[in-house]
Amino acid sequence: MKKLIIFTLFILILSCNNVDQKQNIELMPTQTIFVNDTLKINVQDLFFAKDHSSLKFHSHENIQLNYNKSSKIITIFCNSSVSNFETIRFDFNNNEYDIPIKIISKQYVKFSFSPPTSSEFVSVFGNFNEWNRHEFQMRDDDNNGSYSIELPFEPGTYEYKFFADDKEYLDPNNSDSIPNGLGGFNSSLIIQPNFKGKKPHITPLKFDRTNNFFIYSYKFLSNDLKNNATLQNFNILFDNKLLPKNKISFKNNIIKIKLNSNEYNIANLHNIRLIFANGNILSNILHTKIIDGIPISLNNSSFTWNDAIIYSLMIDRFCNGDSTNDDKVIHPNLADRANFQGGDLQGIIDKINDGYFNKLGVNTLWISPFLQTTDSAFQESPEPHRWFTGYHGYWPINPRKVEKRFGTNKLLKKMIRTAHEHDIKVLMDFISNHVHKEHPYFKKHRDWFGKLKLPDGRNNLRLWNEHRLTTWFDPYLPSYDYLHSKEAIDQVVSDAIWWLENYDLDGFRHDAVKHVPNKFWRQLTYKIKSHFSEKEIYQIGETFGDYDLVKSYVNNGQLSAQFNFNLYWPARDAFTRDDGNFKNLNRAIEQSMETYGQLNLMGNIMDSHDQPRLAAYLDKDLKWSENAAEAGWQRNIKIDEPLTYKKIELYFAYLMTIPGIPTIYYGDEIGITGAADPDNRRMMKWNDGPKKHATELKNNIAKLTNLRNSHSALRYGDYISLKANDNTFAYLRNDFSGKMLIVINYSNNRKKIEFKLPKDLQLENKKHLYGNGKIKIQNNNFSIETEPYSVNIFDFENI
Repeated sequence: MKKLIIFTLFILILSCNNVDQKQNIELMPTQTIFVNDTLKINVQDLFFAKDHSSLKFHSHENIQLNYNKSSKIITIFCNSSVSNFETIRFDFNNNEYDIPIKIISKQYVKFSFSPPTSSEFVSVFGNFNEWNRHEFQMRDDDNNGSYSIELPFEPGTYEYKFFADDKEYLDPNNSDSIPNGLGGFNSSLIIQPNFKGKKPHITPLKFDRTNNFFIYSYKFLSNDLKNNATLQNFNILFDNKLLPKNKISFKNNIIKIKLNSNEYNIANLHNIRLIFANGNILSNILHTKIIDGIPISLNNSSFTWNDAIIYSLMIDRFCNGDSTNDDKVIHPNLADRANFQGGDLQGIIDKINDGYFNKLGVNTLWISPFLQTTDSAFQESPEPHRWFTGYHGYWPINPRKVEKRFGTNKLLKKMIRTAHEHDIKVLMDFISNHVHKEHPYFKKHRDWFGKLKLPDGRNNLRLWNEHRLTTWFDPYLPSYDYLHSKEAIDQVVSDAIWWLENYDLDGFRHDAVKHVPNKFWRQLTYKIKSHFSEKEIYQIGETFGDYDLVKSYVNNGQLSAQFNFNLYWPARDAFTRDDGNFKNLNRAIEQSMETYGQLNLMGNIMDSHDQPRLAAYLDKDLKWSENAAEAGWQRNIKIDEPLTYKKIELYFAYLMTIPGIPTIYYGDEIGITGAADPDNRRMMKWNDGPKKHATELKNNIAKLTNLRNSHSALRYGDYISLKANDNTFAYLRNDFSGKMLIVINYSNNRKKIEFKLPKDLQLENKKHLYGNGKIKIQNNNFSIETEPYSVNIFDFENI
């Protein structure tokens, strides 16, 4: 493999919603750029400000930078003379701030393929280019029927296929493949980091306070680093500015930061970031949030979104609290599962008042769209052309009115108020991509929407990647054409603000994010931050795509997060295979943290309303090689094996102990199964009487959510992988409150699991919080006797 150096722009503008430190600003995800190439960044994506006119960048010896004040676009060009860590300084409102830049290597990979028949067009495509079949055409330079191309990759796991004359092919020279969720498989490619050993790691150790001095101590785990670290190798930022070396000490692999409250304003929320760089190797970027100078893990402070556990429910399928508003659509070809089932807002209120969500340990509700929908059934365009209603809420016909089958606008206010009284936040599922054709916007403003017919005569239907920003879901669901209609952006943004202003919502789940242009999200977020400066509105999106596409929407100027499908795919693969595949899952966790940061707010899932229920695969009711949607129509899928409930428990043990925001899809907690839509949207079970395995599962999930809620290391800690192979997964989460050790045995055998702890890390004074395994620790050698399909969770003190 050839190597190509790229730059990762890592913006640390942390303490406030504008850089004058009046409000909080979250960390922007990393940006990458090739050496001798350019990167363009919209300044709004760096940090929010109503006026950026005072922004001015300092010159840099090895980095060329231009800021166009009229377009608010920053253009960065890097030459090959840079180190693996640099900073760019800028002035804003009479203060100086630093943008750290870390430099990583991309590696060239050569793809080769010989089509079975003579072909005029051959390409490679995958999740690294949004599955675009036409972008990377391969060449047969030797005219021997063998086509090839070289492409650069960052370390990580990728999926791909070859395309030749309208047919897709797995790589015949690569035996590694993973299910694609559509009844087939994709070839798998793993790019290893250039540093082959375990890279150095910084982890929290101890916090002390003496008079006006706040002292933060961190342990430096050298791991496979050969050269000794020095103080000069550590770059530490308080909020968005480098700390001078005289505030830092390094001795015996302990980093100490000493801040004087008379010199540094530590009131309210601030952030400390640490990174080791020696010119060849970079450590993790360790992120500590502090409130009034005290690490958030030691400060029983108010809620931040890192504390969220989301419960996702479909209103129509959750609970029928008012049968008087039941009103099914009558159509001769309409199946009952595609019709309204009676769930409503009153049902949600009833379950809030019953304490269901509090007992389960969740503190955030994502409720499906509740806008008025059509009273008719419509035929889906893909074969076999079944009929559906808008029971799910994704066919809106009114921008500001609640669907009558769910309740009223007044009842929605009551539901939100009731949730808040029980310390539960509420996310509105907001639809910005499309409307139903009965919507007044489509009837009165046809110019706001794109055209169904393409110039080549095809219908622009479900061309998710080929026409990403214009494609329609169905002929009766027109998509907005925001690229050519500012009026449409203004109106839909105004609707979103209206809901926030009038209903005390806490945030949005945004549908079909990648089909909506960035400028829409920038305008929406600008309006939100302008109107609600005293409240952090959480916005989480839905995007199926590669890391670059997903993170292009996650920054200070657009969304807080997206659901992390690139972590979900390898997790699903690991937990549904008989031999597991935790090595790939561990790589995905580490790649996710590299991409979004340690304290990311990405949503982690086991199930969703768009995916087959994991239980169906765990119970062997679904095969990866079949069409999951058709399977749900053709047979009755149900859980037959008690072991399936145990496997779900283990998945939730993983979900509740990794970085990011865990999400429970309604019914997961009692083992509801199902194939793809609509079989994955069955009515929630309330009155069937207690079932032993379902009750045990719900109780165990409640225990796991309680562990996350009561141990800050699971919400704010770093992540240290200890062992990941075919059926074993072990890792640490660590913050200033202590270390949490998670060990999963995903096999049908009693098993002794052994691994070495990092040589500079000690585990003492354990508390066994979950499971019954027996452990032994001697000279950093760890062993535990485990039961089949079991998880053990321990809490250790920092020493």
